[in-house]
Amino acid sequence: MQAQLFTQVWNCKGRLLSSEGDPHNNFKDVCLSFALFKLLRLRYAGYTLPQEAHKKTWDLIHHGLLSKEDGYKRAFRVVENELTFLFDFFYTKYSIIFQPGRMYLKLLEFIFVTIGIWSTTSMLKNYKNDNKNQLGTRVEVVVTSMMILSFIMVELMQLFFVGFSEWAKVILICKYVQKKSWQENVWIERIIGAICRVKLMKPWEQKLHQYSFLESYSYKPCKLLNNKSMAVYIDQTRDGQRQSAPIKLPEEVKQAVFHALKSNYSTKLENGQASIRVNNESKKLLWACRLETQTQVIIVWHIATSFCECQLPLERSDSPSTRRSFLVATSLSKYLAYLVSFAPSLLPDHAYITEYLFDQAIIEAKDSFQKCKRMKDRVKKMKENNSGPSACGETVINQGARLGNQLANDVKDKDMIWRILADFWVEMVLYVAPSDNMKAHVEHLTRGGEFVTHLWALLSHAGIERVAAHAQRARRRSGGEEQQ
Repeated sequence: MQAQLFTQVWNCKGRLLSSEGDPHNNFKDVCLSFALFKLLRLRYAGYTLPQEAHKKTWDLIHHGLLSKEDGYKRAFRVVENELTFLFDFFYTKYSIIFQPGRMYLKLLEFIFVTIGIWSTTSMLKNYKNDNKNQLGTRVEVVVTSMMILSFIMVELMQLFFVGFSEWAKVILICKYVQKKSWQENVWIERIIGAICRVKLMKPWEQKLHQYSFLESYSYKPCKLLNNKSMAVYIDQTRDGQRQSAPIKLPEEVKQAVFHALKSNYSTKLENGQASIRVNNESKKLLWACRLETQTQVIIVWHIATSFCECQLPLERSDSPSTRRSFLVATSLSKYLAYLVSFAPSLLPDHAYITEYLFDQAIIEAKDSFQKCKRMKDRVKKMKENNSGPSACGETVINQGARLGNQLANDVKDKDMIWRILADFWVEMVLYVAPSDNMKAHVEHLTRGGEFVTHLWALLSHAGIERVAAHAQRARRRSGGEEQQ
């Protein structure tokens, strides 16, 4: 029934949903977001969709949303609205209010509010006419009136948010499609169009959180808030957990990620190895993708990217492609490092393993950079550490230094270095996105949401999965790939 209704939305000939009234498909996409949200809700309930359903959804995303050059903007908008529905479902009453028959109760509530306004206005107008106990009556009437007015203001604000919510837009558009008289009424079309164009607050601010390991490893949290007594009331901050200022999600990052998703030849994702195998010059870096855990891979590549950021900074003479790759690589590197430090439940490894490896890396960094107070001193020490793994040891700090030196010294072209790093981080953020821990993604919506949650929702519909680490190792043994 619902599939038929949404087909009618897409085939509707009314002016509101035509190319003239809705040139960018904003109104239709609200209904598409609602349909995709229902698929996410089924997954949360433990239901699985057949592969054929995933294939159809992927065809819709690949050949529909991402078909145009700037299709990533539309795909991102659809997923953002979808997560808005998911947030409302878990943390508001919209899903109950908009059930069939419930709107009549809301209308009755509005009538009571109207009566309350009329009653309050009458009291405020006539309370001076009371001659008995004038002072006491005046105080009582004013206090009562203020309480009723406060209640009325809250109720009117709730009605405003309900009336302009995404749920109301879906219902209005569906009613418009079903009723021919609405399609022939210009004023109804204008009212629905005005409501659909209003954008209320979203659960995500389109910010990309950032964390720099080499800048924050020495951070010590305040003992006044971080102790056993306060642990009962607030989450404790660990050593090295100092978040950098978040940045506005760059358009270049969205474009690069969605382009990689569109051009992906398989429904199985790898942890950056596919992007490295493309170029013969970067195959020597594959060892850094084959560490024991994905947390180690992220930390090592993040340290190497920070090393290259200091050694190969942007210059005025750099090409636009180099600038774009630099922005994509550094932004995603610091974002994945942020997930390791602050949101380990969103990563492939178990959260306890990720937290343990992060704490170990902090200890190793403090030991390795004891006398390095400035960033350039740490980079200088890493630059000197340019020998093989047997001399370097097996700490992630030394592995990151080794990888950074390989990139800076063995790859001669600066543009190629940043292209390798950008492609790696784009593939890595797609690799970590698929997750069975839907609860963790839902909980992060209350904290403003995450970029990786948007990718998780998109990949969930496409049925794209990551290649398990043990499967990658088995394939390397059987295929005899080059080891470094």
